[in-house]
Amino acid sequence: MIEQTLRRFCESKHRKLIVIAGTFIVGLLLVLPLVDVIRAGRDDKEALLTELESARVVALELNAFERRVNEKLAQLKTMEGHTVDEASLPKLRGTLVDFAKETTCSIRRLNVGGASSRPWQPGQNLLAAATDKKPADANSNFLLEWRPINLSLSGSSASLRSMVERVAASGMFMHIKSLEMYPGGPKRESLTLDMEIWYFTLARKG
Repeated sequence: MIEQTLRRFCESKHRKLIVIAGTFIVGLLLVLPLVDVIRAGRDDKEALLTELESARVVALELNAFERRVNEKLAQLKTMEGHTVDEASLPKLRGTLVDFAKETTCSIRRLNVGGASSRPWQPGQNLLAAATDKKPADANSNFLLEWRPINLSLSGSSASLRSMVERVAASGMFMHIKSLEMYPGGPKRESLTLDMEIWYFTLARKG
């Protein structure tokens, strides 16, 4: 039966068309799955390229963010260097003593008072009285602390003026609360300068 079928196929006038059609069908059966594989691979490649581009954008943003964070940390460190807390009081004492030596002033008294604090909101007056609190102060996350230092010096008018200039130009967050100068010594050959200086710092609650 198979031989008869093959004989009829070979004798058929349409055998070329049948061969072509059969080849085309077989080709479709083999090629269509391959096309799907290629299309899926292309889609996967496009998705990977999209993810890669997104990752590059994120990396650039992260680098910029890290630079920004480092800049802010440097600024914060600089600002903290201009404030006075409990830990930096010994350094401040040493700085004032050095100023006195450099300006040839004699320190008669150097007393550090206890720290005071109040809730802090941006825009408030640093020198406002502790009892002058706004209703929003209760929600503040920061405390403004200040430490008074009473400094008494003796020396010539030029030396004392230089000392005041050194203190004012030190870059610290401070305020000269009071300043009094008067003649000193039995023969009034020198002057005495009494100052009360407030040094500030900002601390987080808790």
